[in-house]
Amino acid sequence: MNVKAYLKIRVIDENGKCIYYRRYRSRSFVIGFLNVIFSNLSGQTITNTNTSGSQYTTSSNDDIAVNDSSNDNRYGIQIGTGTTTPSIVDSRLSALITNGTGAGQMQYGGDNITGAVTNTSNNTGYITVTRTFTNNSGASITVSEVGLVAWSGNGSANIGGITYYQSNQYYLIIHDLLPTPITVPNGSSLSISYEIQVAT
Repeated sequence: MNVKAYLKIRVIDENGKCIYYRRYRSRSFVIGFLNVIFSNLSGQTITNTNTSGSQYTTSSNDDIAVNDSSNDNRYGIQIGTGTTTPSIVDSRLSALITNGTGAGQMQYGGDNITGAVTNTSNNTGYITVTRTFTNNSGASITVSEVGLVAWSGNGSANIGGITYYQSNQYYLIIHDLLPTPITVPNGSSLSISYEIQVAT
């Protein structure tokens, strides 16, 4: 089985016109993704690093939730201004663009996730995570990196006979540096989709 991810990016101006569109192959799943998959599949605990840079113990009950609500930049699809080449051990974006309308900020919409779509003629299937960001900062903002952060709030781990409950852990699962930075004019919106595809 093949697992791939594709990144689709659109910029929509204040009149609703699409002024930019690109589709890229995402190449940067990171270790946080594998750590939580391992815990879920094996039932074992492992140390993972959250987006604050702190280590925590995973659990076989950990969620891989990316459906963040609007006006929140803690998880789901995130955008940034960093230019550092992604590494397998990345735990966060290099320079996160936070939610808001101040200088250098963009308003985060809610993440929308489509159910699995299958194609039996070529044995492929995919899900899509989409989020829209609106620039009301008063100036153009250049986006150069994109990531997908998951949330786990229901996990527990038994260590030495003691049960530890994890609360609100946010961890990076994909981090991409865009081939070309994208400038989003004031009043425009940026739509980003991650299409995660499997093929048999």
